[in-house]
Amino acid sequence: MKAILFSIGTRGDIEPFLAIAQLLKEKHWEVICVFPEQFRETVEAMDLSFRGFNKEFLELMDGKEAKMVMGGYGSIFKRVLMMAKMSKGALKLTKEMLILQHELQQKENPDKIIYHPKCNYSLLWGMVNPGKTIMFSPIPGVAHPINHLTILGGNYGRILNKLSFWIANSLKAAVLLKISKRFSNDYKAIKLTTSSIKSAMLVSEKSCYAISPSLFPKPSYWPSNAHIVGFYELNKMKNWEPSTALKQFVNKNPKIIFITFGSMSNDNPTEKTNIILKVLKRHNISAIINTSLGGLENTGEPSDNILFVNNIPYDWIFPKVYAVVHHGGSGTTHTALKYGCPNLIIPHILDQPFWNSTIASLELGPLGMPIKDLNKKDFRSLLLDLIRNKIYKKNALRIRVAMQHESNEDSLYELIKS
Repeated sequence: MKAILFSIGTRGDIEPFLAIAQLLKEKHWEVICVFPEQFRETVEAMDLSFRGFNKEFLELMDGKEAKMVMGGYGSIFKRVLMMAKMSKGALKLTKEMLILQHELQQKENPDKIIYHPKCNYSLLWGMVNPGKTIMFSPIPGVAHPINHLTILGGNYGRILNKLSFWIANSLKAAVLLKISKRFSNDYKAIKLTTSSIKSAMLVSEKSCYAISPSLFPKPSYWPSNAHIVGFYELNKMKNWEPSTALKQFVNKNPKIIFITFGSMSNDNPTEKTNIILKVLKRHNISAIINTSLGGLENTGEPSDNILFVNNIPYDWIFPKVYAVVHHGGSGTTHTALKYGCPNLIIPHILDQPFWNSTIASLELGPLGMPIKDLNKKDFRSLLLDLIRNKIYKKNALRIRVAMQHESNEDSLYELIKS
């Protein structure tokens, strides 16, 4: 059996696909991973085939305009202009991605294609090859309507919320129809229309949402082809050893807060870091600050209760900390709860405000503030609430127990191969 996995984006977008790749490899499938070039080393270390999307995509996301947009700075008009500038560069990269995606699908003719919503061109191949494609998303709200949310995460009432999904899905179908004409010879067996593409997207094709049903239960009005399958991630502790300094810090500090902005960047990481440090030092709070891809910076100031790290495996450190302050990515949110850690989310973009409101509504942490509004006074109040409100820890430990029974690899495998 052969599978191609298509995904584009940052670590949170790739992580579930790495877990699937490992699962299929263990079942003796031939697996081809098609991710941004930056993930080549990770995939090849797993002894899997890799084809790379242009690395310029992630480099574009780390540019000045992207940092301004993710940081929420400037007026809406200014941010729209910055996004338009980014789109010009993204358009060329998208065309290159589509050609690679199409060529691989036609050449390899796999038994299954599992794709991220950002790689939804594979939907058309699935219409020609029914039952062979699966949309696999690390977040809800990318296709199937949600009554209490718009496709962008707000809540404007059931009618407007559903309308937002209808508009977005119609636009996606129209774009796919236009793209298909470039490869029309390969779609002669079916009649492609916006209606038929939307029907495949919402009703015919299998869709899997890799999220915890404890955080987002499957809505009763969703069709049978849509599945909430639980959270999946790769074991990242293989071939990794903590430093002596890290082990000593963990051993001597009993109630540590882990702080990270993951793959998110912003236009002033020094300012953001200093705001956080002032609160930590004032209240003598022990913390590990993960600088990761630059959203926070190592100031170099020596401290007995603050340690800076870079790219530490979460499945090693989260069992050893009390709570996690982070950007609100789906993966970090789930992993923190998997190990019983309350969350304080400082959302940047996209689905992160959704996870922020979800955490607050389930009393798994306080409602955080957007990155653009981060200030010492409000962060102090939120951080102290995170630490002192025992209901957050109690609920996080309850979710941890539930999540242990949600992600069943055997069930996921049966769903994939059926």
